[in-house]
Amino acid sequence: MTSDTAEADTALRYEYDLDAAPSKVWRALTVPEFVARWLLPDPQAPQEPSRISLEVIEADTERFVRYSMREDDEAVPDSIVTFRIDPNGSGGTTFSIVHEPVALAKPISRTAANGNAPPTTMRLAA
Repeated sequence: MTSDTAEADTALRYEYDLDAAPSKVWRALTVPEFVARWLLPDPQAPQEPSRISLEVIEADTERFVRYSMREDDEAVPDSIVTFRIDPNGSGGTTFSIVHEPVALAKPISRTAANGNAPPTTMRLAA
């Protein structure tokens, strides 16, 4: 993949073809019990796992979900992880992952709903 800046090259990018249908992959990414199974540390692991918190930033059903990921270990930078789901034409899914440090992620512009901002920004209720 190409990028606009040299800094963006530090993002980790992966793409996989899965046999599972997009709806099944979507469930794995959004049902809390399934997400905990494969994205969060195993509590039964012998070493003390760091705590990870995930928060959905943005989602489009069965197309993509974007998480803010934070670890309690201050040595690990906060990051944004985007999972993209596309049908692959054979009943399966093309599954893309982009994991980028927060410093490189594009900020989401937010203003108060009653502000005088242009209508292109995301607005938050006061």
